[in-house]
Amino acid sequence: MEELRVKFEAVGQGHVFRWWNELGERARRRLARQLEAVDLDRLPELQAAIEALQSPRTRNLSPAPTFTLANENYPYLLNDAARALAPRGDKELREGRVAVLLVAGGQGTRLGFDGPKGCFPVMPLSGMTLFEVFARKLRRAGRDYGRVPPLYVMVGNHNEAATRNFWEDHDWFGLQPEDVQFFAQGEMPALDAQGKLVMAGKDQLFTGPDGHGGVLQALHVKGMLADMRRRGIRTISYLQVDNLQTPVVDPAFIGLHLDEGAEVSLKVVRKHEPAERVGIYCLDDGVPGIVEYSEFSEQQAGERDGQGRLRYWQGSIAVHLFEVDFLGRLIDRGADLPLHAAHKKVPHVNDQGEPVEPAQPNAYKFERFVFDTIPMAGNVMCLEVPRDEQFLPVKNAEGAFGPEGVKQSYQDYFGRAVEIALGKKPPALEVDPLVAENARELIEYLKTNDDAKSWDLTKPLHIT
Repeated sequence: MEELRVKFEAVGQGHVFRWWNELGERARRRLARQLEAVDLDRLPELQAAIEALQSPRTRNLSPAPTFTLANENYPYLLNDAARALAPRGDKELREGRVAVLLVAGGQGTRLGFDGPKGCFPVMPLSGMTLFEVFARKLRRAGRDYGRVPPLYVMVGNHNEAATRNFWEDHDWFGLQPEDVQFFAQGEMPALDAQGKLVMAGKDQLFTGPDGHGGVLQALHVKGMLADMRRRGIRTISYLQVDNLQTPVVDPAFIGLHLDEGAEVSLKVVRKHEPAERVGIYCLDDGVPGIVEYSEFSEQQAGERDGQGRLRYWQGSIAVHLFEVDFLGRLIDRGADLPLHAAHKKVPHVNDQGEPVEPAQPNAYKFERFVFDTIPMAGNVMCLEVPRDEQFLPVKNAEGAFGPEGVKQSYQDYFGRAVEIALGKKPPALEVDPLVAENARELIEYLKTNDDAKSWDLTKPLHIT
């Protein structure tokens, strides 16, 4: 312990031992374990992230090439090249070379829900949870391609047990347990305005999840990348658990990714308005990457092209494809994704050891972003997808991205398909992910289903 104390005092962080003499043996062991896990050599990196937040660098931005939609009218068509290459994606799926990586470390706090966000009941009629939606999409992929892609679920330390228990209690939603792997992302400390590590309690350092970019190290440390290689996985389909509408695997996206020789690919949607709060795919000094909306000036964000459309329109929806070999090379050479700082309200104890819930931002949290792999890739591919077909995240308690707003948007989207196929839209609607994943599939299903002609469309319709 004295050696540990000396190391912390040498970098100006000796305050973490302020209440050591007051602590019992168990509390001391808990604090010691936490402190031993802190890499003090990283403190300059944390400070640099704060400085980057406070003094953003000047960027030389320009639009990035993207495979745009072939038809922007409902029920939409992906780019011609992507659709032509869907058979190549089919082949990869049939031969078992694609895995699904679902990032599910978040809690449902902003939804007013006490539990992992993936356990949130989201479907309008059945109350099916986000986790079950993704599991059923995987089962459908297994039916279509002859095998179910293995699922890797990145959780947080705070919700790992609850997530595992939820899947076990629901019999893995029909998936094979050996094909569902859970692993926890890392944690990062926080710094106050004086650069001091924030204490959450007398015996506890404050730590928070290291962001979705923490997946790179977590895949390596927890053995998931090695497991993928053992299974013969070449390509990872990366998704976030809050996006109800995203396909788990997309053969057209996979086929185009492989044909372009991309190491990282991403999906984007067309921004509604200049101020929309999404990261923008563009070139920065000629290098592709995602730039936060806050880093665009108001004038730049509002620039228009010759057709009067936004010049910077490619809004990232956090859906990616990664080559396993590419991620392996990054890990082998010790590459870390950049740290990003955010000024946040961080609960802590004051100098008297009293708990404080701050009303204003008081400290800096740190995280890594998975899209920072994009500038590191030798080749990147970007595909535009329809917004209401593939981007419907459940984020807030209210509004368009709140539970009720998402349910309404979901029913509006699929309701138009029912109206096209059957002539009328039901008052409420749910489509089992085992039946169809988008409007085109649903229209085809309904037109070839003789029973559908006799359905009572004056009542809520649950298509199973």
